[in-house]
Amino acid sequence: MKTVDIVFVTHLPAFYKVNLYNELAKHCRLFVIFIASASNIRTKDFTPSDFAFDYCMINEGAFEERMKLKSLAQLYRQLKALDYQQIIVGGWDLWEFWLIAMLFPKKRNALALESSIFESKTQGLAGSIKRFFLSRIERVYCSGDAQRHLLQALSFNKEIKQTLGVGIFHYAVKKASIAKTFHGKFLYVGRLSPEKNLENLVQFFAEFPQYQLTLVGQGPLQRKLEALAGKNVILAGHVPNQDLAEYYQSHDMFILPSLKEPWGLVVEEALYYGLPVIASNQVGAAKDFITRYQAGRLFEPKSLQSFAEALTWCIAHYAMLLANVAAIDFKARDEWQVKQYLETVTL
Repeated sequence: MKTVDIVFVTHLPAFYKVNLYNELAKHCRLFVIFIASASNIRTKDFTPSDFAFDYCMINEGAFEERMKLKSLAQLYRQLKALDYQQIIVGGWDLWEFWLIAMLFPKKRNALALESSIFESKTQGLAGSIKRFFLSRIERVYCSGDAQRHLLQALSFNKEIKQTLGVGIFHYAVKKASIAKTFHGKFLYVGRLSPEKNLENLVQFFAEFPQYQLTLVGQGPLQRKLEALAGKNVILAGHVPNQDLAEYYQSHDMFILPSLKEPWGLVVEEALYYGLPVIASNQVGAAKDFITRYQAGRLFEPKSLQSFAEALTWCIAHYAMLLANVAAIDFKARDEWQVKQYLETVTL
């Protein structure tokens, strides 16, 4: 039997989670169980190969195509071969997570919560199911305020650790200079999918032909967005993670207009590269980053008037926003995130 301090069980080896696990593994005995090695909706560079911790893949291939009963059996066998202080599941949306919550000791069960109050149902049958799941959880690591509010709405009364993040993104060697002027160039990075509210965003920019919007990413809405896009909207397609810094640094502001966004790691990335952020008020990370640091403005995702007010305000206060963004200490935030996990185990 293998003895470890923390076991993580999560969907995929997403780069930002792998970065977090690499940092944790410097300080504790870590074992990570990935449900699958890849996903049909993620690009290859979403899953890195630089693992500095012990791990296993329950399913090789696409997460969506796994055989669930086989996956449950393999997960059970793997966990029975581990002696651990704490097991942290990556949500309540998979049968694999429910197997752990129901069949393994409650006092060692923990949850890493990314779901937020904005998109999660807390009433009726859905709310009751979440409450039942939480009754088998002793501790929750929630990423921010929107996640803490969800736990409060679900009457969770056990230990809550607020991590201020869902992982650690890739840092560039050098950040952009804050001594920049506004040139009217706005950026979006992410999937081109319905929940991102990009159709409305493209239509909003039809009202602002003097400004340029660049959409970086791919997804099911690509052709529809190409048909909607005016001359001031550029669809750049997929850009590898290692090349994103150039896009961030060549634009003036970042926009995340999502109808639902449990967290929004791209908000952190944009701020790191020196961009103020205009975001929907349905973005989970909005208050923890944009509001807390006065680093941008929030808007109602379906309202052109609300978007126009946010955009106009950010342009008028651009110099102040740049200074506020530059003052964010990302190293301290990452250290805090790692510390929240390490504080709960005996090393």
